[in-house]
Amino acid sequence: MNIPSISYKVAIASLVLLLLGAAGVRLHWFHFQIGLLMFSLAGMLSFSSIFAAALFTRRTASAAGRRQLSLASIIALPAIIFFSLSLYSGAGTPLIHDISTDTQNPPQFIMALKQREPSDNSLEYTAENRELQQQAYPNIHSFPSIYPQEKAQAKAITIAEQLGWNVYYQEQGHIEASVNSFWFGFTDDIVIRITQTSSGSIIDLRSASRVGKGDLGENAKRIKLFIEEYLH
Repeated sequence: MNIPSISYKVAIASLVLLLLGAAGVRLHWFHFQIGLLMFSLAGMLSFSSIFAAALFTRRTASAAGRRQLSLASIIALPAIIFFSLSLYSGAGTPLIHDISTDTQNPPQFIMALKQREPSDNSLEYTAENRELQQQAYPNIHSFPSIYPQEKAQAKAITIAEQLGWNVYYQEQGHIEASVNSFWFGFTDDIVIRITQTSSGSIIDLRSASRVGKGDLGENAKRIKLFIEEYLH
């Protein structure tokens, strides 16, 4: 059995699966679940290749074989890095994809309903979702602004654009935007609600993924980042 050659081919396969899975989902060649399966398989193959390189490099007699094992471990790095980062970022996060600062009366989407496909996740904020969110993210809640509604809305739009969100709809006290994930290009919709008060305004956000049962904590991170930027 030629371990260096096999390890090299496995590393190449992991890189191909990694790139093909992302490209296939972004270009709508196949369903996103197939892309996620390819991503997971790429991670497992890359781990196998790196493990083989670590185990057999010193045991391989030929210099060519050792070089092939070393090259295999380098080629396998992208897949194992992305796979490990995904596992790390999603560790301990609940299987929910819809996060709101107001869990009792979440901001409602208007234009996002027209942006989504029938097969995408529902925009109904359920009682089960509310319970899981309150357990996982108890510190996500509405926050006050000293600015009146109009000025608070202008600031919210500025921050959203600075964060790279695509603001595609707005009316008085209401903003909707979207953002795409880095690797697969998954789209999440965001709605911002600004309510006038006697001392300024109250701001609520809601971020919901179009596909997938879980979001690896991305929607909660997005809301927290917006609040930090707004209050900075």
